Amino acid sequence: MLAIEFNHDHDCARVYARVEKELAKLTAFPSFSLQLQQNEDVIHCRHDGSDMEWEHGIRPYMAAVLTEDIMQRYEISLLEKLIKKRFQFRDPDEREQVMELARELLAGERPEIPETRNAAERKTSLYQAINEYLSDSSVFYWNPFLTFCTGNYERYLARLAEVVIDEYQMEQEYQTVVDTLRSYVERTAPATKHLHLWYENSEYFWLVDANGHEWGPEKRMKHTESALIFEDGLQPMEMIVSPIASIAPQHLYIYTAQDDGVIQTLRAIFQERLNVRPFEQWGF
Repeated sequence: MLAIEFNHDHDCARVYARVEKELAKLTAFPSFSLQLQQNEDVIHCRHDGSDMEWEHGIRPYMAAVLTEDIMQRYEISLLEKLIKKRFQFRDPDEREQVMELARELLAGERPEIPETRNAAERKTSLYQAINEYLSDSSVFYWNPFLTFCTGNYERYLARLAEVVIDEYQMEQEYQTVVDTLRSYVERTAPATKHLHLWYENSEYFWLVDANGHEWGPEKRMKHTESALIFEDGLQPMEMIVSPIASIAPQHLYIYTAQDDGVIQTLRAIFQERLNVRPFEQWGF
């Protein structure tokens, strides 16, 4: 028999409801029964079958159920606590922006962030801790477990908080760059009214004006404002965004099949002044 003891009756009732619902699916183990002692804030899980059924069926399933409950109930609040206290994000609006990014990462909605691909590790580490705890004891002390036995899980969340904050700060810096370039484009007289960009990728592109005159690397750099250069690590001939922003055309036509970071940045800068077209419409 396994007993799960709680400090608070609301935790006991919540976990009991989840365990009862999930373990009802274990029709292969009719010898399993569940009993709740409400006055003592204890869930008693009674199993009258074989040890093998318990070790290889019910206990791992129980560990998975408890893992899901802890993650759904506590994960976001733990992350927010880390972000607020450890990283000094005390402004509510700013903290909510960071938390929204954290929720997206946990949900797997930000595949461009490498840590998203490792998100399952947090669940695995917590499950292993719970399963080991269940194997070593007939009593699962809920609150002490959360306080003292989730080290690997919390270390993952701490690492996740660092990744989220780094990403948030980079996005803020990116937005500052975009705002600066957009402001420059809006207030600057264009070096040419119409500019056409053939863009297969960041390594193969071609820039011409309305008369078909090519704006090669030397001409592009001649018109590039040094204050607008933000492409760290790129050679002048490889830069695309800052030279085009410096030229500040009234209309920018992009011929491409891509929607990568370069295109997205140009769209954010030029907005209604940008027109994306298929390669077939290139007339030069």
